Amino acid sequence: MTPSKIPEKILYGAAYYPEVWPQKEMDKDIKYMKELNMNVMRIAEFAWVLMEPEEGRYEFDWLHNIIEKLNENDIYVILGTPTAAPPAWLTEKYPEVLPVDENGVQKTHGARRHYTYNSKKYQELSGKIAEKMALEFGDKPGVIAWQIDNEFGMTRDHSDLNKKAWHSWLKERYDSIEKLNQAWGTKLWSQKYDSFSRIPTGKTDIHHHPSLMFNWKRFISDSAVNYQQIQVEKIRKHSDLPVMHNMMPGQRTDYYKLNKDLDLVATDMYHSYQIYWRIASNYDRMRGFNKGPHLLLETAPNNAGGDVTYFIHRPPGAVRAAVWMNHALGGQASLYWLWRQHSSGQEMTHGAVLHAWGKPFANYETLCRIGKELKANSQFLLDNPVKPAKIALMYSHEAEMGLREEPYLQNVDGFYKTWAQKAYKPVQDSFLHRDVIGPEAEITEYEILIISYIPYIPQTTRKKLKEWVKQGGTLVLGPMAGYRDKEWTAFTDKALGNLEEWMGINVEARLPFDDQESPLAPVKLKWRDGDKLPVNLWGDILSSDKGTVLARYQNSYVDKKPAVVENEVGSGKVVLLGTDPGPHKAQELFLRLGAEKNISPVVTGESGVIAAPREGETGAVILVNVSSEDKKIKLGQKGRDRLTNTTKCGTITMSPYEVIVLET
Repeated sequence: MTPSKIPEKILYGAAYYPEVWPQKEMDKDIKYMKELNMNVMRIAEFAWVLMEPEEGRYEFDWLHNIIEKLNENDIYVILGTPTAAPPAWLTEKYPEVLPVDENGVQKTHGARRHYTYNSKKYQELSGKIAEKMALEFGDKPGVIAWQIDNEFGMTRDHSDLNKKAWHSWLKERYDSIEKLNQAWGTKLWSQKYDSFSRIPTGKTDIHHHPSLMFNWKRFISDSAVNYQQIQVEKIRKHSDLPVMHNMMPGQRTDYYKLNKDLDLVATDMYHSYQIYWRIASNYDRMRGFNKGPHLLLETAPNNAGGDVTYFIHRPPGAVRAAVWMNHALGGQASLYWLWRQHSSGQEMTHGAVLHAWGKPFANYETLCRIGKELKANSQFLLDNPVKPAKIALMYSHEAEMGLREEPYLQNVDGFYKTWAQKAYKPVQDSFLHRDVIGPEAEITEYEILIISYIPYIPQTTRKKLKEWVKQGGTLVLGPMAGYRDKEWTAFTDKALGNLEEWMGINVEARLPFDDQESPLAPVKLKWRDGDKLPVNLWGDILSSDKGTVLARYQNSYVDKKPAVVENEVGSGKVVLLGTDPGPHKAQELFLRLGAEKNISPVVTGESGVIAAPREGETGAVILVNVSSEDKKIKLGQKGRDRLTNTTKCGTITMSPYEVIVLET
């Protein structure tokens, strides 16, 4: 089936659990929803036991009534398959669906996502409930989309069932145990295997071979993808509504694979505005899936938390800035988790639109204001989508898998946080418009590509990079990029493998450096302009016959050795970062490379502001101050702020959490 589209309007709503409240409460809820200008609710994602109270007996009348009631009030429904929370009858009757932990203890019923992806029985039962829902609601008025399960993650299962699946996955990947031993290099520590069945599952209390752990995580991720596909196929037999999954930031689960066969891209976001660069990077990444505007399916309307609360939108205006940041960077929907605070069970302390006793939270007026603004600007936002970018940063879930096992330095906190802080943030704070793409993405439309902190770069990507650079692309590579092969082992010919065959830059030696400057042997990075900055995180010593040395190490036994080199290759160029240049020099570099390609910043000014260019008949720039301080911003052109109907031009001062929708 060809998927239908969601309604062409900005969607504003929440996750709603009306099944836990008396029917009469719906009238109160809907009154508030309409007052907030909300037009969509996510429902049913954890309600399996109410839909199938015992195996094979289905009860959907209650859900039909809820959907119809919402539809009568012009409120759409995103319907979730309930497989993240299996009923007690299921886990009791089929205990093999429950995962086993590292100590051999099987999990018990009572949480959520307490199932193993590879249980044939769970796959069968999940497929059945998904298909029954599709038959019941596939063309139900008011239902606009499907959400599969909830926030897939790396569910580790050490059961005999999953061990067999793991061994089958390995056999399919390597064909023979001899090829696996060769690929992994298992002669060290007597780790050579004579059969797939002897290969253990990856455990955190064992110092496993890095290739084993890398592939164990790939296996879990692939298992989630395969499990999801069962439900997708069942739904598509009976419904042409678009299908999506709500992703979480920074996952080791390979979301590029997970989203490959989905129709919409969606995310959940619980980062504080204080780390705005991580938030923005995720919304930029949503555009990189090339599935149209993304949907933000969960964010806190005020505070977040499960058993312990934490505020992510404490200051007045912070939640408004957060929601507008989502729409500025391409979001079509913003939904809160959750509508009404739970009165029992898990996550009772989590923030909501309404308290458990039915009264609005203290920031209700702000949520009302957001709803009015989104409704008034709905068509404008859709008619003026985010402008195509000419700069892209590469993102890799496999880098998160690998760097969690081999961080190289103790202060490398996985890929996601390091990449967002040290690679993405300098681009964002330079106000250079950018996309975030996966390793397999098409790159021909970009002028500049930044690949940092990604140890494994697939051979298909390496081949594309070579041709793209020769045709005129500018590649910024490193630090910590391209030094591992597909099995997370080292290259034995050159430090970066076949990348060095054509870049005209080589890695001669490597030293690790701490983030903290050593008082015993302080190493500096001396740039051509005379700036001297501390060296941290990584230290490749470079060489090049024709390239230009932009920075050299100073002091210790790396004194005067090249650290950053730029070299022309065909019609393009490569800049190899042997170490982290630091935020100031990174911004200088990116702005200079952008200028060479006639790519200008969207605006200029102080960091802490999101500036998203839009295209369309009128064009626009959406500015969001995501900080608690005033920020001075110089606009590129004059425009009218649609939110205040005032003219803006030249250098302006944005107040904390101010939003400007500048129609130019």
